This record gives sequence, structure tokens and C-alpha cells, in this order.
Amino acid sequence: MIPYLTYNDQPSGVYWSQVTDVVAHLNTLGGPRVRLLALVSARDYFTIRRKIRAHCPDAVVLPMVPQMKRWRVNAAIVALACRWFRPTGIIARGVLATWMALRARDKALVGKVCLDARGAYAGEWEEYRIVDDDALIAQFRAVEREAVLQTDMRLAVSQALVRHWQERYGYTGQQHVVIPCTLGRAHEEHVGPGGAMRSELGFAESDVVLVYSGSVAGWQSFGLLGGLLRGALAEQPKLKVLFLSPPDSGIDGLAAEFPGRVLRRFLQAEEVPQALQACDAALLVREDTLTNRVASPTKFAEYLANGLPVVISAHIGDFSQLVQVQRLGHVWNEGDALPVLGRPVPEERQRCRSFSLANFTKQAHTEAYRTLVAALT
Repeated sequence: MIPYLTYNDQPSGVYWSQVTDVVAHLNTLGGPRVRLLALVSARDYFTIRRKIRAHCPDAVVLPMVPQMKRWRVNAAIVALACRWFRPTGIIARGVLATWMALRARDKALVGKVCLDARGAYAGEWEEYRIVDDDALIAQFRAVEREAVLQTDMRLAVSQALVRHWQERYGYTGQQHVVIPCTLGRAHEEHVGPGGAMRSELGFAESDVVLVYSGSVAGWQSFGLLGGLLRGALAEQPKLKVLFLSPPDSGIDGLAAEFPGRVLRRFLQAEEVPQALQACDAALLVREDTLTNRVASPTKFAEYLANGLPVVISAHIGDFSQLVQVQRLGHVWNEGDALPVLGRPVPEERQRCRSFSLANFTKQAHTEAYRTLVAALT
């Protein structure tokens, strides 16, 4: 048995598509059983447990030790789980979970450990201060170094992330696979034309609707995004913008400047595909930081799967070059104006969707997943 260990991850659309759906796919490969082991906040534990088990019924969901600064104590919980399950290996999501898994390996409670790396963790904490604790942030380079250099296998979300490991930590091995953030099940299914949703949102056929879907957290660079959109809305009278995101004062300010042309909705994950298909192009603009240079944003594949060409910054992981080479939208350089956008023809929509399904489903990366599992058995 192989546990897939997550630590302090909140249930969300990303968790379903990048964790529970991955566990389900791994269990279709015919190898050892993979079982989700989630350490979650003790606050509202039963609600979180219920949500996770609704997506992954046999998940083991345990309360973690309270307070982030005491994160290392959770290694004892992982050790107890290993004594119970006697796994051959552990897949650990992120460097903190990997550190805990490595401590279990030190005690010979598990044979091998795989780092499932979703980004440059030390860089993200240093650039965006995920927690306001200098002592905790200062730990991350050493923890990440150990996770990269001491694990038996590694999953990276981009080739750019592997290069980062080579440059910062001196990683020289080949014991890794690269699997970008893949589509969740909701986006693999074609829900049909978005005409009804487009009308419901108040967009006319002549409008050109640019959509932004997701969080407005620091690394999403809303300050940069807001300035770009102000110029585009002033210059392109047919352009409208839809934010599929939680409330934000920056969005409210933009909507006040351009009444009727900037809308915000916060939808359930299963409602998002139809809303995306009601739009004409998608925006993936972020500032030039290490966090973004190695990233594999989940929204990229989702936008394409719903037939949307993507306007993307020139430094987003492996995706910016992909957009340019495969003609999947526009590569935007900071300082430039947003290109004049139009409504994509059906053939362009279908080409974007076909590319996403061919490259960003879990089935498209089955051989890489097999390699990962084989390294842990």
C-alpha cells in the first residue's frame, strides 16, 4: 500500500482535481493500492473530513497538531500511520509532508518517499510571506533542499521547476517525472455551448468576454492585472471582463470605473465549465517572480479544455512557450498593451479543447504515473 500524504491542504476544486482525482487514477493502474492520508486542521475537522470523504470514500483524515510553528510534531502522526499500514512507499504533497515522510523512512517504517512538488516552496514563502513568521519562513530552504535531494523519487509540475532544483540545490539526478497540473473530471466533460449562461450573465453576442477564474492571492498579481485591464477596457469598447473569484476590493474598484463591463461571480466548481464556455478568451497574467516562473497553474488546462485561447505572461512555467509554439492564445510581455481580442471561431475553440484533452488529462500521463508508482514498490 502507498499512502498519498497531504498536510494542511484545504478542500477545494484544486484539491479534488490534483489530489483525490489523482489518487483515483493511480488506483486504475493495476499496481499497489494508493490511499489518501490527509492531515487537516482540527478546527472544523469533521466538516473537512466529510468533504474529503465525499470525494475519496476510503481516505484516512486525521487532525493535525495545532499551530503552524509546531508542524514538525506531525511527523509522529505519520509514523503511527506507517506502523499501522506498513506501506512500501509514500507520495507526499509538498515539502512539509515530505519531511514528515522522510522521518518515517529514517525509522525504517517506510521504504521509499516521493516528493510531489507543486512549486518552488521556499521561493513562494519568501516572496509572498504565506505566513507572517520570519523564523518559519527561514526554515524553508533547508527543508526544501532535503526534500529535493534526499527523496527516492520526485514529481515536478514543470521542467522549469526541475531546472530550479538543479540551479539552487545542485540536483543532478534523473529520478523524477514531470506531470503538469491536470484537468479535474468536471472539465474533461463537454457541457455544451455556453449560450444560455452567456445570456444569463448579461453578455451580448457582440461582446468580447475575457475571463479570469480563481483566487486573487498575492502570486496571482492582481495589481498588475488591474492596470492591464484598465487600459484594455478603455481602448477596446466591445471588451467585457468576468471574474470567477471571491469578493475583492480591486475587482470592485475596476467595476466602479467601468459600469456594466466588469462582473464578478463566485460559482461552485461544477458550475465553472459552463461559465468558461460562455466567454471568449482567458487571462493568465502574473508578475515575474520565481513562484510564477516554475508554476503550472491549474487554470491553464481548464481554460483550454473549455475552448478558450489564453492571454498569458511570458514567464509562466512551461506554458508560455507552449502557447507561442502551439498557437493557443497570446503571450503578453509586461509593459505591452493587451492585444485586441475577438471572439474565437468554433474551429479555434475545438483546437484548444483537443490540445488540452490530449496533454492535460491524467490518462495522458499514465506512463509517468506508472514510473512513479514503480519507484515506490
